[in-house]
Amino acid sequence: MIKKIAMFAVLMVAITLTSAQKPAQLPVPDLPIDERTGLVTYQDVVRQEGTPQELYERAQAWVKKYYKNTSEVVKNADAEKRSMLLHSSVRIFSRQKDGTMMQKNVVYYNFKIECREGRYRYIITNFNERAAAAAPIENWFKTDSPYWSPSQYEWLNQIDEQVKALITSLEEGMLPPEVFEDEW
Repeated sequence: MIKKIAMFAVLMVAITLTSAQKPAQLPVPDLPIDERTGLVTYQDVVRQEGTPQELYERAQAWVKKYYKNTSEVVKNADAEKRSMLLHSSVRIFSRQKDGTMMQKNVVYYNFKIECREGRYRYIITNFNERAAAAAPIENWFKTDSPYWSPSQYEWLNQIDEQVKALITSLEEGMLPPEVFEDEW
């Protein structure tokens, strides 16, 4: 009887070890990491037709259209320097045992838009999960941490997907307005 119990226990341990995903087996999320700061940072200089003032006005119009409550998001808008500093967030979701998604938390980030002649630059960085103390998402890459779980890679991918959608929307919003000529 003891042999059967011991064999069963060994079998269960073997099944658990072979079926559990190890960090090395999971693909590491491909988020841009700034070499200087070590932070997840999305940034680009986009060539776009327009004066600094025109680009700044397009950025303002895009912010008003994209965000529901701009007074909470816009932390600084400098018309002279033609730059805007925003503080916003994305939501992350955890997969439940039945496969449904449930909101886990909110991740805040800083977002800066700067406009110059014929170009603008955006910088999206300083991602922190809402917590009692700052909880940078860069910690979710540390698979050797005792607090690491495979869900953290999924959350990083969710953030990446949402930020890329934000960037696409910004780039579309920064295009020059179409001139409609009514030829009748």
